Amino acid sequence: MARVLVVITPAEGHVNPSLGLIKQLVDRGEEVDYVCSEEFGTRIQQTGANLITYPFSVDAFIHNPVLKPAEYKHHYQFVNMIVKGLIEPIIPKVMKAIENKVYDYLIYDYLMGWGGKIIAERLGIPAVCTVCSFAFVEPLGSDQGGDDHDIKVRALYDDTMKVVHQLAEEFQVAVPAIDELDSHSHSLKVVYTSRYFQPQAEKLDDSYIFAGPSIVPRKDAPSFPFDQLRALYPQVVYISLGTILNRDLEFYKLCFEAFRDLPVQFVLSSGQYAEMELLADGIPDNFMIKPYIPQLEMLQRVDAFITHGGMNSASEALYYNVPMVLVPMTSDQPLVANRVQELGAGIAVNKNELTPAILKAALVEVLNQAIYKQQAHVIGESLRQAGGYTYAADAIMSRFSTIKK
Repeated sequence: MARVLVVITPAEGHVNPSLGLIKQLVDRGEEVDYVCSEEFGTRIQQTGANLITYPFSVDAFIHNPVLKPAEYKHHYQFVNMIVKGLIEPIIPKVMKAIENKVYDYLIYDYLMGWGGKIIAERLGIPAVCTVCSFAFVEPLGSDQGGDDHDIKVRALYDDTMKVVHQLAEEFQVAVPAIDELDSHSHSLKVVYTSRYFQPQAEKLDDSYIFAGPSIVPRKDAPSFPFDQLRALYPQVVYISLGTILNRDLEFYKLCFEAFRDLPVQFVLSSGQYAEMELLADGIPDNFMIKPYIPQLEMLQRVDAFITHGGMNSASEALYYNVPMVLVPMTSDQPLVANRVQELGAGIAVNKNELTPAILKAALVEVLNQAIYKQQAHVIGESLRQAGGYTYAADAIMSRFSTIKK
């Protein structure tokens, strides 16, 4: 049995993919300490891991200007978010919470970047990085043509490196170059997708383990009247913008206008904070709206999915062979949407040029052309065959078997 430290970004799209892997490790006898915010405590404890918490605002990814999802026009923007939004406020709290504890290896989330290396170096243990997006062959934002010598870019560089120097001094570690702050060159990487779905997979070495999505049903998922889905219409479409971007009332209004006359049952997951009462008078009869939908169960019953293109949402849809209309908004979502479209499993639309007519045409195309469903099945099969959390646990425990007590 080995003692394992787990440090994952406190966000739905990062914690949820880790749960199957952590439960698998616990079931195999590993002793796991999972350090995260209290918000995710119940589901983490359900894996059998020991929960260690630190304070972190539950709405940080919505209101914190550093963490708030953005379109990265330069790589330094992404790195600045990692350093100031996650490493600086979280890593010192983690190190304090595990003071005097001893571990055999670390599992950390890719968004922790250099923070994971700080922990591993200070504890003198090897590390595994889990990647719940695509593995970035090129740094996020590096393809936007930004000028490193632009005055705003230089200011961003200086702002980032000032914090890096402070943290390096605090933890007595070497100061990395800015391009190393989001890299994981010395770690085993478990990527929650298939090699087929991963763009430019041929450029990634064998330190990348493609395990596929970690599909674990939520024990706390609410009930839903699934028997009513096809009571009025033969086709069902699910709409969700995930857990961070789901307050977009303008997008919901656009959906109402685009789809009110289609003979399709729409199910919209609005999130608990969207002020849907402001739209009450304009909700079409063919819409069922709830603040939370059991997504895995829903995706097994629908004909298409309208999504922001978050990696987890897209992967879960493809796992169940569901074609998509993707409206990417921030971060890595354009990469995901473009890959889905490239492989023929959906249509990506530009949020900045979106109209009811464009959205309706995209959905009608996906619903009526069988090729999208067929290609979703091709990707889905690659995800199902990747091995999931069982394969990920095999890879990790095989790598670290020699250090077990």
